[in-house]
Amino acid sequence: MRVKHPFVIPFVGLKPGEHHFEFILEETFFKEFDHSEVDNGRFVVDVLLDKKSNMMEMTLTLNGEMTWPCDRCGDPVSIAIVGNDHWIIKYGDHTEDQDDDIWMYGPQEHQIDIRQRLFELVHLSLPARRAHQEGECNPSIMKKMEDYRTEEDSDTQWIALKNLQMETPLDQLEDDDNWEEDDE
Repeated sequence: MRVKHPFVIPFVGLKPGEHHFEFILEETFFKEFDHSEVDNGRFVVDVLLDKKSNMMEMTLTLNGEMTWPCDRCGDPVSIAIVGNDHWIIKYGDHTEDQDDDIWMYGPQEHQIDIRQRLFELVHLSLPARRAHQEGECNPSIMKKMEDYRTEEDSDTQWIALKNLQMETPLDQLEDDDNWEEDDE
């Protein structure tokens, strides 16, 4: 089912049972939010609203792709993004959405605005490392990185610190006792 207003699902008038909605997220969606990491790409979100007599269950399934600079070589890399979200909306005497997993809707509510939830789903589904598969990076950049590689082990910088003679608190107490003796 297509929705008239983007990213808002009117649930009043829906019969009990499962209802499917589809939302397309593109650059214009992410420009509405401050501090968005996503500035390109296309995402399809399938929404399953299971309406029951005393509550509704919302399930979001995200599939999409975006282009991002590779963490290793900096060239653009296409990244597949997938994610899921699920929460419950209970009917009550007041509206409250303090909890991420359970929302409470009062009798005055008649639609579900899922913009923020969609934004968060996409951002939480982004991979921590965004890089080409091994061997697919820009060869000239990888060659340049190899030229600047050092032969030292990554732990070498810490070896000198490990060998330092550290004063223990007991040593400091002995120094304090010696200081008092010097005053007398």
